Amino acid sequence: MATETLHLPTQSLPVASDQKMAVSSRANAPQSGNIHPFEFTGSAGEYFRIWMVNLFLTIVTGGIYAAWAKVRTRRYLYTHTRLDGQAFEYTAKPTAILKGNLIVGAGVVLYFLIDLYWPTYNLITILALYLVMPLLIYKSLRFNTRYSSFRNIRFQFMGSLKESYKTYLGLPLLIPLTLGIIIPYWAYRRKKYFFDNMAFGVSGATFKGAAGHFYKIYGLILILAVSLVFLYMIGFGLLISQLQGTMKSMDGFGTSIVYAIMIGYFLVLLVITFMQQYLYVRENNYCWNETNLGELRFQSSLKVGKLLVIRLTNLLAIVVSLGLLIPWAKIRRTRYILENLNIITSSSLDEFTAAIEPDESALGEVAADFFDFEVGL
Repeated sequence: MATETLHLPTQSLPVASDQKMAVSSRANAPQSGNIHPFEFTGSAGEYFRIWMVNLFLTIVTGGIYAAWAKVRTRRYLYTHTRLDGQAFEYTAKPTAILKGNLIVGAGVVLYFLIDLYWPTYNLITILALYLVMPLLIYKSLRFNTRYSSFRNIRFQFMGSLKESYKTYLGLPLLIPLTLGIIIPYWAYRRKKYFFDNMAFGVSGATFKGAAGHFYKIYGLILILAVSLVFLYMIGFGLLISQLQGTMKSMDGFGTSIVYAIMIGYFLVLLVITFMQQYLYVRENNYCWNETNLGELRFQSSLKVGKLLVIRLTNLLAIVVSLGLLIPWAKIRRTRYILENLNIITSSSLDEFTAAIEPDESALGEVAADFFDFEVGL
C-alpha cells in the first residue's frame, strides 16, 4: 500500500500465460456467498509520528533515508490492513529501494548535466528514458508484489517484460497517429496488465474487463470537459460585456477582470479534481469487480461524490495546516478506499488459503535476482 495511490498487495514472477492456473470465468463465479470486507485500523496520530521522523531523517540525510521511510510507511499501512482478522505483511528491505532511488537519481543528474553542457543531446536523453520506462515499471510491479504477503503466502506478478514494452512503449506511440482515439484503449491495457497478472501463491487472477467500458468513461469525461469550456467561454464573454457597460474607470474594469480570471481558475481546478476522482472511481470499481482470483471475486463500491469531498477537504486541510495534516489526509483516503473493497467467496478464506502452496523454487530464484529493484512508479 502506498500513499495516495493505493497499492494493494498483488503480483510478481514473469511466467508464460499458459502457465497460469485456470480460474473460473465471471459467468461461473459465485453470485452470492461469504463477504469478507477489508478493514483498516491505522490512525492519523500514529502515522503522524512515523511521517515526522521519516521527513526529518530524509532531509537530514539528503534523501538517503527515503528508502527506509518508504519501508516504514508501507509496513505500517500493511500491518493495519486486515482481511478476515489477518493482517498483510510487507517484507522488503530498504537497501533494494535505495538502489532504485539511486538509479533514478543518477538519471535525473545525468539529464541536467546534459541539459547544461550538451543541450543538443537532450532529445537522445529523453528518448533513452522513454525506452527504459517499461523496464522500470515491470521491475517495480515485481518488487512490490514479491515482498507482499498474506497468511505467509506471497503475492506474485506474472506479467512479462515484453508485455510491459507493448503496453507502455508501443501503444503511446499510436496516440498522435490516432488523434488520441486510442487513449481509452491504452488505459484499458494498463489496467489489464496489472489485474490480469495478479497471483496469490500459485493461484492466478483473471480480468474479464472490456475496452468498451473505458471508452464510455473517457467519452463522458470528454463531453463534460467540452461542455464546461463552452459554458465558461460564454459566461466570461457575458461578464466582460456587462462590465464594459457598468464600469466607469479602467482600474475598476481591470480589477473585475482579474477577479473573473481567478474565479475561473479555481473552477477549472475543481473540474479537473472531479474528473480525476471520477476516472479513479469508475476504473477502480470496474476493474476490481471484473477480476477473479481462483474462486474469489472482488467487490469495490467507491462513490465519486464521497471521494471528491474527501479529496477537496484533504487539500484544504493540507493548505491551511501548511502540510502538517498530510498524514491525516492520507490515512483518511486510504481508510475509505480499503473499507469499500470486499472479497466474496463460496467458502471460507481458510479453505481457500489452505489449498494454496507457494512456489518456493520460483520465489527463491527471483529473490536471488541482484538486478531487482523498486523505483516507486
